[in-house]
Amino acid sequence: MPSLTPAPLAVAMFLPDLADRPDHRSAVDLAHDLLSAGVAVDVVAPMGGGPLRAALNPAVGQIDLAKRHAATSALALARVMAERQPALLALHREVAWVGRLALWLARSNARLVVLEGDAAADFAAIRAAAPRWG
Repeated sequence: MPSLTPAPLAVAMFLPDLADRPDHRSAVDLAHDLLSAGVAVDVVAPMGGGPLRAALNPAVGQIDLAKRHAATSALALARVMAERQPALLALHREVAWVGRLALWLARSNARLVVLEGDAAADFAAIRAAAPRWG
């Protein structure tokens, strides 16, 4: 018998790398805030290594695309979007074009949210863009 409880909201966050920069640290804080709110979160990066990898809560999914640069990650990101089917794709403005291309390639209906680097404002933007919350 299928479950009557809806699946939790799923969000994929695409970061160009996991370097210790203020905007990336804000994205890690945002991932933790979303996780605390009951949202399933996957952090997707071209290369999974970096100083911020250790800062991620083990409950946050970590997906390494095995690519050298964000610019070459569109097809791999599209594969992740097609397989995981998150409701939202959150990413930084610098890689927004990669996200748009990945969503198009995956034929995904996921909504795109551009992160501004402020965890509170980005949380509000994701909450506003979410098709359902909770």
